[in-house]
Amino acid sequence: MAATMTDLAIAYRIMATPDPDHISSCHFPSPSRPLQPVNKKVLGIYKNWINRADEPVKQLFQEAIDHFVSKLGYQTVDIEIPFIHEGQSAHSVTILSEIATSFPDVTGLTPANKTLISVGNRAPAIDFLNAQKLRNLLLKHLSQLFKQHPGLIIVTPTAPNAGWHISGGQGDLKYGVSDGNMSIRTMEYVWLANFCGIPSLTFPVGYANPVEGEGKIPIGLMGNAEWGAEDALIEFGFDGEAYLNGKGDVGRKRPEGWVDVLELAKTYITE
Repeated sequence: MAATMTDLAIAYRIMATPDPDHISSCHFPSPSRPLQPVNKKVLGIYKNWINRADEPVKQLFQEAIDHFVSKLGYQTVDIEIPFIHEGQSAHSVTILSEIATSFPDVTGLTPANKTLISVGNRAPAIDFLNAQKLRNLLLKHLSQLFKQHPGLIIVTPTAPNAGWHISGGQGDLKYGVSDGNMSIRTMEYVWLANFCGIPSLTFPVGYANPVEGEGKIPIGLMGNAEWGAEDALIEFGFDGEAYLNGKGDVGRKRPEGWVDVLELAKTYITE
């Protein structure tokens, strides 16, 4: 998580530098310095998957893709990914089971987290093993896609909906809420990178109106690249940052509670 792509690129290079004293880390190459330009820019789009997003999200997603193609020389290719819905369920079983092993005692957790971890505690071993079989299938499919389309970045919205509207009002704000269906809905696209271990990056491409209240809700675009292709994702992120900043008054908005701490510090020093 970073405020700008420059911050993210610096943080990545620091974190990705191998530890010469670690038995495994020492065998990995250092990240390229400076960023190496990507020769071929290919965006993979699974249309049936994208179409599951809400209309405002799809519109902003398509506007961004059109810009990448017409202004920045990206190409698009239609792809398919099998078992995306089953894969999301397999990811849920896997991650909840893994979390549950770290929390044998859920005392002290919020009610919503108690519910989720309790589900993970009750997942049968056969479901967990079947989830790993499906994971292996998805890994092989992704490997073939990256081999077939060098430079491929699989693009999706970050989330299929414009935020999670707090329909329960003050009660939800005070006590929290557990809505499994909505949780699954919001993770329509983000599970793939987590489940298959591919590098992923997301950045805002526009804003949508809230169901109620004031302000705007950021809509993100996510790119998933081949294992070890972080440089391509970082370059993609810089292109996305420039795209949003170039949209005039629609460009990147500061949060209402944003504070310029440097300006504030200068004021105190002056005084």
